[in-house]
Amino acid sequence: MSEVFFINLPNGKEHQYTLKPSRRAKYIRIKLNNQGELSVTLPHRSSASHAHDFIQSKSDWVAKQLSKLPESRNNRVPDQLDLVLLAETWAVRILDHNTNEQEASPLYIEMDDEQKIIDFSGNDQQIAIFNQLLAEWLKVKAQVIFSNMLATLAEQHGFHYNRLTIRAQKTRWGSCSSRKNISLNCKLLFMPVKVVEYVMIHELCHTIHMNHSSDFWQLVEDCDPEYQAHRVFLKKN
Repeated sequence: MSEVFFINLPNGKEHQYTLKPSRRAKYIRIKLNNQGELSVTLPHRSSASHAHDFIQSKSDWVAKQLSKLPESRNNRVPDQLDLVLLAETWAVRILDHNTNEQEASPLYIEMDDEQKIIDFSGNDQQIAIFNQLLAEWLKVKAQVIFSNMLATLAEQHGFHYNRLTIRAQKTRWGSCSSRKNISLNCKLLFMPVKVVEYVMIHELCHTIHMNHSSDFWQLVEDCDPEYQAHRVFLKKN
């Protein structure tokens, strides 16, 4: 789980990317695949700061290419949300609404902790807003849960980290910076507790080894003897 960075787009949003050092590359190159994964190839003699400045200068191009990607099958309202980590299942209801040219239907999310129901009232064009609001809600829930879990694991295994940030990333479960700042994906709420603990241990081990060397994996195994099974689970899900 390499360190990820974020480019600021013209629409005010941000999109994550990774740096890929290369001894063969002569020029900095930007690559965006069909899954929306953005990477920057960094030639051997180029500095990382140069690469960050370069991709930020291409934010208009990145935004344009992202808009051309095929719509994800996730761009729809789900029937329910299974937050496996919390043993919670939230039903999602699509409410009837009326629209006309003069007045657009409101969009809102109503949540009842007892009945665990999320209400969506809007049209197909508002699904992106629904997803954004849903992500913000998940990040709030994750912040509390993950903060306690990460602190407990760090104390249990003798790790020290600086800050925890919760994001709604598309392709990364977590990351750790050279300053020992850890980022975790709020979508881990959909994973079993042991798998979530593995991701946290993985990032905590990066506070010691900022690589995937044999020493790094040995440290991971010392903290989580079943880490390989957890890695396989993540790849399959």
